[in-house]
Amino acid sequence: MGHERYPALTALKLLLVLALCVVPGFASSCGERKVVTFLILDGEEAKDGFWPWHVALFHNEGRTFRYECGGTILDQNTVLTAAHCVMTSRGKIARERLVVQVGRNRLYTFDNRAQEHEAFELIVHPEYRVNEVQHDMALIKLATDITYTNYIQPICLWNRGEDQNSIVGSYGTVIGFGYDESNAPTTTLRETSIPVVSTIACIESNRDTYGSVLTSNMFCAGTRQSRGACNGDSGGGLFFQYDNIWYVRGVVSFTKELGNLRVCDPKEYTVFTDVAKYLSWIEQYLRKKGPGGGTGSSTLDTDPRLALLPLDTCGPNPYASRDESLKPILAGYPWTGLIEYIEEGSRERKTRCQATLISDLYLITAAHCVTGLPKRYSLAAVRLGDYNQATTTDCSLVDEQTMCTPPVQVLRIESVITHNAFNKPRFANDIALVRLRDRADTSRSNVKPICLPVTNELRSEKPAKYMQTAWTFGGNVLERSFRDRVDSIECQKQYVNKSVSLEKTSRQICIRQQEPPGDGVACKFPLSAAPLQLVQSVQGRKRYVLHGVLSYGPKSCTVLYPDVYANVASYLDWILSNIQE
Repeated sequence: MGHERYPALTALKLLLVLALCVVPGFASSCGERKVVTFLILDGEEAKDGFWPWHVALFHNEGRTFRYECGGTILDQNTVLTAAHCVMTSRGKIARERLVVQVGRNRLYTFDNRAQEHEAFELIVHPEYRVNEVQHDMALIKLATDITYTNYIQPICLWNRGEDQNSIVGSYGTVIGFGYDESNAPTTTLRETSIPVVSTIACIESNRDTYGSVLTSNMFCAGTRQSRGACNGDSGGGLFFQYDNIWYVRGVVSFTKELGNLRVCDPKEYTVFTDVAKYLSWIEQYLRKKGPGGGTGSSTLDTDPRLALLPLDTCGPNPYASRDESLKPILAGYPWTGLIEYIEEGSRERKTRCQATLISDLYLITAAHCVTGLPKRYSLAAVRLGDYNQATTTDCSLVDEQTMCTPPVQVLRIESVITHNAFNKPRFANDIALVRLRDRADTSRSNVKPICLPVTNELRSEKPAKYMQTAWTFGGNVLERSFRDRVDSIECQKQYVNKSVSLEKTSRQICIRQQEPPGDGVACKFPLSAAPLQLVQSVQGRKRYVLHGVLSYGPKSCTVLYPDVYANVASYLDWILSNIQE
């Protein structure tokens, strides 16, 4: 118990070009670079911020994340890609297996410019068929909104007519993380400028490859001299600039394979799906433009079950004008509670896990804290309003005056509800609800519920840091710390040797451990179910919102393996389905 620190068209000789294919709040202009700096096959490394609409798509393959394809940002919750990037021989991949990353210029090196989003819906063109190349186009609707920054911006859809002859001979730019000249994936975003060629020229260059599949909804581009798209660039765009505005005209679909090597032939043209021929289909799914144009996140924002949560009073922030690091901890985070256990043969109650108050009847904790307990332990109660476990009355110096809080509330547990998929697979869905037998007295300053991320805006924030409030093993006093978020691709890479899989990355948040203190000072490990919080705008006021609950992490004092938290936003529907009046 306690903290677990623990498919191609072979007959046609085609290779689908598969890939493991700063200032926020800009106006929603498209196709504009916000970064001016002069710091793909035979291409150059792309400059940071030069292609802020490019997307990297990863597939979760058991214990690893494999880069699969590229994509292009159309609006805050819509990504354009190739259909074959989200399809298998059995149909669309499970959306939980898709990781969408924006703002990346380096494939496996995470920085704070990047954002990660989960898919809410995969929309494949209705006429696309697996193992065919026609209508190779798809949209990914995101569960949370992209935050635009200097390095993350939307592209403009083509608006200069459907005539393909008008672009023949014009040079567009294709970008991606695809294979380079050594037939290996590049880890840095690359770009290359290539001309569009006529359909006739494309077919005559290789009738066996292009003659039977090329349609008016596709076009070819390239030089046939080692410049073009390759494996890994699929789903990415071909972009053209007019009057300093960039437009997407093509989506990388396929090229001919080189012999039987299953890599692209650099001497052949790349085929693009023509975006101009699909504008009506695309636009119906963009935000505020017809069916499917909503947020794409969920209906939680207006769910009548939200009436069971104290939305008007949750997450109070009495020191809102102060920097977080300067706010008093005593009574500053009054939703932070402790679970008490009774050990067989002992009258002393032990606290090995935390719980976070979300209403006067319910708390959120980790499933492993309340189920599958060792036989010698049994659940006893929840302790609310505590600060220093070693004292009967909690007092502290606040603004040069001694402040004491009301007595701690120790409340009996009526029932616990653990997620029905807890530990399937190992450590997954580590979340539970605790219902109190008697309501907590939330009129007291040291006992208040926290807010949940019930709106798309709250769920969409992807910060570089979270704030944690936790008691540590062996410690008595509640502590506050600021913890760095770790990219899930990096996180899974560290855990693969531990036989732990981040099965659904959208349901977990990885947080870097604090640096070992050195000088013989012991590391501090937070208790299980310690909360991750953000200060966000809720109904026009800056309030605290719960985002994570500590699930597991390493036992050793190291920053190599991150701590993993259950992502509360991904369980909102489950939470609302299980709370009652």
